[in-house]
Amino acid sequence: MGNSVGIVADAIRGVKLELLGEAYCILKCAIKVSHDEMRTVFSDWNRGELADPLVAAAANALGLRDSDGDPLLEKVLDIPRGSCLCRPAAALALELGFPAPIAAQAASSSFTAALKDERIDASAILQGPKAALSGERHAMIGELRKALHASMILAYAEAYALAEAAGASAEESRGALSEEGSALATAASEARGRSTRGETILLDAAIKSLLDPLLSSLRHASARAVEGGLYLPCFSAAIAYYDGMRSAWLPSNLVVAIRDSLEGSLFERVDRPRGETFHSDWK
Repeated sequence: MGNSVGIVADAIRGVKLELLGEAYCILKCAIKVSHDEMRTVFSDWNRGELADPLVAAAANALGLRDSDGDPLLEKVLDIPRGSCLCRPAAALALELGFPAPIAAQAASSSFTAALKDERIDASAILQGPKAALSGERHAMIGELRKALHASMILAYAEAYALAEAAGASAEESRGALSEEGSALATAASEARGRSTRGETILLDAAIKSLLDPLLSSLRHASARAVEGGLYLPCFSAAIAYYDGMRSAWLPSNLVVAIRDSLEGSLFERVDRPRGETFHSDWK
C-alpha cells in the first residue's frame, strides 16, 4: 500500500506538469503570447491560489534566454526524458478497476510526445484547423487561469480517490500528496481531512465553492482546444472526470445489454434489488 501511495504522489506531480504544458500550449499557439509575457503570466499565477513550485519553475523556464538571446525553451526538443510519472498510476487504476482518466491521459500524452519522428511525418499530411483564438487577450488569459485551476483541483480529487482505492488511509494519502508551497495541495489535504472515507473531496463545501465558478472556463478551454486542433488531453480528461462523477446515469446499460445478448453476461434491473441478475435474448 505504501508503494501505491508513492505512485499516486508521483502521478499528481506528473499531471500538474502536463497541465502546465497544456496551458503553455494555449498561450503560445492560440492566444499568441510572447515568452516574456508568458513568464509574467505564470509569475502572477504563482502569487495566487495556483501558487506552486512547479508554476514558479515554469515561469523561470519561460524567461531564460540562450546565449544568442533567443528563448532557450524554443530550442528544447519536445521528447520526454526520464520515466513517465503517471504510467504506474494509470496501471494501478486499471488493476483496481478504478477511474483515473486524468493520470491516464497524462501518461498517454508522454507516450505521444515520444513519437517525434512519426508526428513530424504525420504533420506534413494530416490537416487540422488553425489554433488562433479571437477575443480580448487579458480575458482569455484570465479564463485560462481558471481552467488550469479547475483542472488541478480535479486532479487532486482523482489522486485522493485513487490512493484510497489502493487502501491508503486519510493520513497516509494526505502525507504523500501534501506539497510544500502548493496552495492547492494544502486545500485538497484539508478537504480530505474533513471528508469521510469513500467520499470524494469534490463534495467538500470549500472545494465545491472553489471549483464551481471555474468549471465554465474549463469547458470553454477544452472546447476551444478541440475547435483549434490543439492537443490538450488532460484539460479534456479533467472535465470528463467531473462530468462522469456527477452523472447519476451513464449509458453503460446499453453496453451491458449488448454484452448480455452476445455473451450471456447477465444484467441487474433498476426495479429489483441490487445483486439479482437476469438474462434476455434481446430479440
